Amino acid sequence: MPTQPEDIVNEALDQIGVEEIGDLYEGSRTSNVARRAYDPMLRAMFAAAPWNFARRQRQIDMRGDASGQYHANRSVPLHWAYMYEWPNDCVHARWVLGLDAYALDASGAPLAAAPAWARPSPFIVTDAPLVNDIASDWDRTEGHNPESTKVIATNELGAILVYTGLVMYPDAWDAVFRQAFVAALSARLAMAVIEDKVQARAIRSEQLAIARDSLIEARVRDGNEGWTITDHTPDWIRVRTSHGWRGGWYGSGWSNFPFVEDAGGVY
Repeated sequence: MPTQPEDIVNEALDQIGVEEIGDLYEGSRTSNVARRAYDPMLRAMFAAAPWNFARRQRQIDMRGDASGQYHANRSVPLHWAYMYEWPNDCVHARWVLGLDAYALDASGAPLAAAPAWARPSPFIVTDAPLVNDIASDWDRTEGHNPESTKVIATNELGAILVYTGLVMYPDAWDAVFRQAFVAALSARLAMAVIEDKVQARAIRSEQLAIARDSLIEARVRDGNEGWTITDHTPDWIRVRTSHGWRGGWYGSGWSNFPFVEDAGGVY
């Protein structure tokens, strides 16, 4: 049978020595805590490393053009030319690929496949006053709410987004991802479901260490698997790397994963 979220929760409970649940909606204290924690922690873990199994690439839908040539909406964030809708399955934006000028249709979509020399381009992720019908599925759609929509602003026409997508099916997960997520979920559940709080803190620390080690492995491994050699490094990338800066407007490999510990902090 396919692995279900309940199976992942029970793996996490096994790690901390707590009795398993039958269903996330059974109404027990453990199932209630697990149900509330599962989705936000899953999204945070996907954004915490450039998981190759979750890498996706697609041309994103234009929602605004400052010039008005390709889209009627000209309300684009200042200093950017175009605005694109955040993909429904996007957890973390890695790069916007810009294409040197070539044939486009009336909407700004390329008429041919992206050439091999597509390059990473500056972009920001922001919010735009693009309302969503309250009768729509906005509450189940990433980046959408009744008053606004998450968007990507860039100067690239026909932009292609490389991103980390949300993979809901555990059987499709990478083994290291599964280990990291189970450990992080165990740490999250420990304080809520173990009565002895001294024991709970000790178990939580052990599980957080496992999750950290898994994230380090994933960041190094996926970075090595994705290594390429290019003939030209754009100036903004060269400046960024020479100063040791990672992330920001121009692209990011991963986000921090928050670990709530006695000392606080993120990793």
